[in-house]
Amino acid sequence: MNRQPYLVVDSPYEVARWRPLVHWVLYIPHAIISNALQALSGAVFLVYWLMLVFTGKLHSGLYGLMVMYERYTTRATGFLLGYSQVYPPFDFGTDSIDNQAYPPVRLTLPPVPSEVPRSAALNVLKAIPLYVVLMVYAIGAVAVAVIAWFAVLFTGAWPRGMRDFLVRVGNFYYRIWTYVTMVDNDYPSFALPSV
Repeated sequence: MNRQPYLVVDSPYEVARWRPLVHWVLYIPHAIISNALQALSGAVFLVYWLMLVFTGKLHSGLYGLMVMYERYTTRATGFLLGYSQVYPPFDFGTDSIDNQAYPPVRLTLPPVPSEVPRSAALNVLKAIPLYVVLMVYAIGAVAVAVIAWFAVLFTGAWPRGMRDFLVRVGNFYYRIWTYVTMVDNDYPSFALPSV
């Protein structure tokens, strides 16, 4: 199945050489908010999951809170990694469609479907092999990000393949996320999606 990517990075590969030295400092306020949103998102997911188990319905408002955390963190992490020199907004939109508040890094996730089988609650367990593969990809992504950091520092540009690999790993994560949140009940492929 050929799907559109959830995560789109649309910014120049060129970055000022000094940026990798300061982005992490500028990221600190976003890190604090992101950690608070992560705790909220975890609690919300538990209630969201229990609602499906007991009512057979997904709650779009709770899903929106989880989308808010994912989008906020994605934008902030994109800035930290140097996908863009533009500072990300403190935007807390809950719509599954990206509101274009931060054009360099966009994340559009599917809306809550009207009908979801209760058996989808097992997606959390069925995704375990996917998370194992994601950990392998994540280890590679960390190595690539560190090497790319030095490349940007010395050349002033992202190596195209390295940034594209990180975006592909991000999209793999979102394929798993949409499966676990039960908005897409097709089991994701273990392969990295194309950019």
